[in-house]
Amino acid sequence: MWKKVSALFSHWQSGIRLSPRIILKWKFLCIFSLVLLSALLLHLGWKRWLLSIPQPLPQASIIPLKKRDSLQRGIYYEVSVPPTETDKFISADYRLWIPKEVTSIRGLIVKQHRCGSDSGLEYANDLQWQSLALKHQFALLGTKFPTDYQTVGRYKGDPCDSWDIIDSGSGNAFFKALRHLAQKSNHPELEMIPWVLWGHSGGADWSIEMSKKYSERTIAVVAMRCGVSSLLADEIESKMLRLPILLAVGAKDGYAEECLDLPKKVFSRYRKAGALWVITSEADAGHETGDTRHLAIPYLDAILSLRLTKTSTKLRELEVNQGWLGNPTTHAIAPMGQYVGDPLEAAWLPNEETARKWQEYITPTGFWNQMRYRICSRKQLVSLLGAPHLTESCYPDKITPTRIPVAPTDVIATQVTPNETVLTWDFAPDLENGLPKFRIYRDNSLIRTLQGQEHDNDDKPEPLQVVMEFRDREATPNAIYTVSAFNTLGESVSQPAK
Repeated sequence: MWKKVSALFSHWQSGIRLSPRIILKWKFLCIFSLVLLSALLLHLGWKRWLLSIPQPLPQASIIPLKKRDSLQRGIYYEVSVPPTETDKFISADYRLWIPKEVTSIRGLIVKQHRCGSDSGLEYANDLQWQSLALKHQFALLGTKFPTDYQTVGRYKGDPCDSWDIIDSGSGNAFFKALRHLAQKSNHPELEMIPWVLWGHSGGADWSIEMSKKYSERTIAVVAMRCGVSSLLADEIESKMLRLPILLAVGAKDGYAEECLDLPKKVFSRYRKAGALWVITSEADAGHETGDTRHLAIPYLDAILSLRLTKTSTKLRELEVNQGWLGNPTTHAIAPMGQYVGDPLEAAWLPNEETARKWQEYITPTGFWNQMRYRICSRKQLVSLLGAPHLTESCYPDKITPTRIPVAPTDVIATQVTPNETVLTWDFAPDLENGLPKFRIYRDNSLIRTLQGQEHDNDDKPEPLQVVMEFRDREATPNAIYTVSAFNTLGESVSQPAK
């Protein structure tokens, strides 16, 4: 056992580069913490502790209940665009989500995955991003550009097969897809509406290139980990200065030169020219997307509110002298008129809420949160502790939520056998919480904690689909059930089940 602990700490030491004395203190603190945890678990009870660990919601209904699924708020459409002889990609697939209530789509959120990713179609199934689209009457688009690592001759081993360069065919494929999707969905406006571009790594390169070429249709860009290599020319792209861009880098990105140092350099150059850009470095994160969505979604929400008009597809220009500024070094924030320092060296943010979230996001987490993150990221260790489904739920929050989730509604208890009851409920995902965690209570006692929809390191939803349902196999006669939705701020409890 001690050898395993020593090996684990040696692995951490190689990444953190701490002295042997500090590592020895860590070992002592770890053992001391395990003893305290064991004592706490003996006091509270192992079974009771396990009740607080989120278990997955079912991905399909257990029994055929005739009930409206409140998570199905839109309709999906898919198209595939084959490459031409000159296109430098293997295939291009697209999945579009359109809210049911929207008669005319006002805009499009495009999420472009990184190089080498298996797929990005799942982006369209993300309930939290769908909430942003629904609020502004937008559609949500996920893409899939597979990479064939065995095909070295035609594309010379390019990890993106060159699809990250829009003039290599992926730009034209995007417009072909919009045309086909407009026809399939009976929404011809898809070919004319403006868009938000979100991209990860190679997808960020693609998004920046699209925004350069079609700046008049671009509302905002979120470039995750890279994306600015096409802006290295000596001449400043003047049309990019009034385009809001969020550059999100990882403080520990393994591709430091291209995806950390270069974005900082380009940001500094364009910000000094007056660009309304923000750069944010996620502490303790590498090339993965991390928790950027908790900053990107409110940022885009604010930008959409500022740039969209009610009666036209023409976009408003942002006011240069409005907004908040953040110091990338000290992390200090202030309204534009009260900022101390050179404003053209600061990150530009559209309002106070995004400024405060940016401040939290960019600030390194504490020691114990880092330890918790490292433990939780090792799924085998977590499984040994009896929590195989514990993933994102035990990571420290990079950004503290500002609102408690609303209470679940329409809770129904259906008795299927003398000892089994199935609970169903409704819940409306929102911009900040998405589909959060739930607690199931029987006669005011906690009997299960359920995980909502999380996201992986590529910002794809996990799981892809869930139903809000729970099967109580230890049901008691005339039991009273309630369901709560909760986050780190607190919980909201439903009315008793019908």
